[in-house]
Amino acid sequence: MNIFCLLICVSSAYQITVSDKDGETDLCKSVSTGIKKLERKMDKKLEKMVTTLQQSIDNKCSNEHLKEVAKGKAAQQSSTYKDHFPAGTAVDGNIGTFSTTQHEYNPYWWVDLGRIYRVKRIEVYSRKDCCGSRLYDTDVTVGPSLNNMSLCKYYKGPATTGEHVVLDCKDKMVGRYVKLVVKTGDKRAYMQIAEVKVFAYQ
Repeated sequence: MNIFCLLICVSSAYQITVSDKDGETDLCKSVSTGIKKLERKMDKKLEKMVTTLQQSIDNKCSNEHLKEVAKGKAAQQSSTYKDHFPAGTAVDGNIGTFSTTQHEYNPYWWVDLGRIYRVKRIEVYSRKDCCGSRLYDTDVTVGPSLNNMSLCKYYKGPATTGEHVVLDCKDKMVGRYVKLVVKTGDKRAYMQIAEVKVFAYQ
């Protein structure tokens, strides 16, 4: 029964109630039940409409304001290989440069975006002249502080030399920091990155 049919039934029941005093109790119950059913149907439809509208507005507005927010920001890593490949080279806008840690357990790299953003996508470029396979088994996390990070995406890899890896977070993640950690277990590895781009909603 659609909403319009239900309205007609409720209206008819109300008219009968007014004209037929003997059946007043039963018809009142019928009217009350009909109204409750109508309210439930309206609530569900209204809730669906509002949810759909909110999602549409959020997607439209969010897409208009999605931008790269990591370039030129402060970055650090667990160590620096021979002091020649600092963390900042991974956010200098040049995929021809790269950052590299020492050969160590669970090497990491992180960038401070400078303020809270709603992070949606992280793109990582492996070194383009060699050693792309050093980017593998990596947790990419986002959080408001380095002590409060949540997983955006796990990248199994290994990457190929010069590969452009696109990692979409399942949800928009609220955070100021983005961190990459190579999970080495009982082995040592390098964290080597040509460039990291963080796309977020304003």
